[in-house]
Amino acid sequence: MTTSDSISTKETFLSSLLLELIEILRDRQGETWTAIAQIATGKSATIAIDDTRLFLQVDQDLAVTVSEAEADAINDFESNGITLKNVIFGRSSLDKSVASGKIFIRASFGDLLKIRSIVASVLADTANEPRLASLWERFDQEWN
Repeated sequence: MTTSDSISTKETFLSSLLLELIEILRDRQGETWTAIAQIATGKSATIAIDDTRLFLQVDQDLAVTVSEAEADAINDFESNGITLKNVIFGRSSLDKSVASGKIFIRASFGDLLKIRSIVASVLADTANEPRLASLWERFDQEWN
C-alpha cells in the first residue's frame, strides 16, 4: 500500500486512516475481507469527504494505492465528516444517509447492496476489535 507524496495534511490523514482500516480488515480476514476483495479487486474510486478528495486503486493482488484525486475526476463517493461520524457511531444509518443524499455512492445496485453489507459488518466488528474503535475515535477527534 502506498500514498503519494504530494497530498495535503487532511489528505494525508484521511489516506492513513483508509490504509489502516484496510490493514485491520485484511488482518482479520473472514467474510468482511472476502466481500471487500470481491468488490474492490481491480477497481478504482475517487472519494470526497468535505473538501478532501482522494483516488484509490486496488490491483489484482489487493495492493491499495492512495493518491491525490485529479481535479476533473468524477467522485464515486461523496459525504461530509459529520454524516460519516453519525453513521460510524450509530446516530444515523447508512441507508438513511444515502436516501437523504447526505452520502452519495456511484455504483451498480448490486455493488450498493454489497457495500451496505460490508459497512454493516465493519461497524458490527467495532465492538470486538479495539483497533477499529481506536480508528473511529481518531477520525472523530481529528476530522474537522
